[in-house]
Amino acid sequence: MTAGANVRAAPGAPGAWVELTVRLALADAELVADALGAMSDGGVALEPRIQPSDDVDFAYELEPVGATVRAFLPAPLRPRERRVLRRRLAALPLRAPLPRLRYRPVEDLDWSAIWREHFTALRVGRLVVHPSWEPVEGEALAISLDPGRAFGTGQHATTRLCLAAIERECGPGDTVLDLGTGSGILALAAARLGAARVDALDTDPDAVEAARENARRNGFEASVRVSRGTLDAQHGADGAYDLMAANISAGVVCELLPAMARALRPGGRVIVSGFMDDRVREVVAAARGAGLLEPAVERDEDGEWCAVLARKAGP
Repeated sequence: MTAGANVRAAPGAPGAWVELTVRLALADAELVADALGAMSDGGVALEPRIQPSDDVDFAYELEPVGATVRAFLPAPLRPRERRVLRRRLAALPLRAPLPRLRYRPVEDLDWSAIWREHFTALRVGRLVVHPSWEPVEGEALAISLDPGRAFGTGQHATTRLCLAAIERECGPGDTVLDLGTGSGILALAAARLGAARVDALDTDPDAVEAARENARRNGFEASVRVSRGTLDAQHGADGAYDLMAANISAGVVCELLPAMARALRPGGRVIVSGFMDDRVREVVAAARGAGLLEPAVERDEDGEWCAVLARKAGP
């Protein structure tokens, strides 16, 4: 995206690829991008139109009128495979009919160049997330980020919702767990806000590598521990954390909430996102079913993407 794409990068070696592009309304574009990311080994970029702010540095507004999804699929992509792909995308709960899919061959994708083209600095409350190649001066709560092949620059609405919640909820000395850490952005925000220890988990080895490098870049090697995995008996013992965050998807969040509740200390808070308004009731019900109290819903500026905050009983 101009001024910040959501890109999931391809894990394979450079080679021949087919670039798929399709232009849709923003809400439909999010669904198509997520579906393509799950279907393909290639990268997926979401490029919404934006309107930069004239009043606030590092800020912009997304225009809901249209966005481009750009996916990279291993070549060759035969006609039958294209037809199957279109049928799968057309079966999504889109608000409008799926437009034409456009294809073109590309060679030797340079993911670092893609990130440098699309990732710009962004302010969320007191936090400033900026590319490692564009340092900012005089910002006490700056986070230097190079996503590499991982997901997460702060530009996506759900990431911004989580960052805003972490800024309010994370206090000095807290222990924090970031599930599905991606680039490590939420873990680094917690560390920058004074968390004593942050555990960051992801099942993607590229994300683990990127998050570790970003922790080193920001001087948090000692306090941010990045591991490959998810919440289980080894990662997240009962009552281990003051604050937990998971920016994944509604289905995964609902599955994880009981384990997240067990891993919270009394009075601990959980922040979950990665879903749209039509999944909020499901997530709130799962939070209550896990014994979490006072689930509160926060929405982005368009009211479509959401986060849920809840707490565990206790002082």
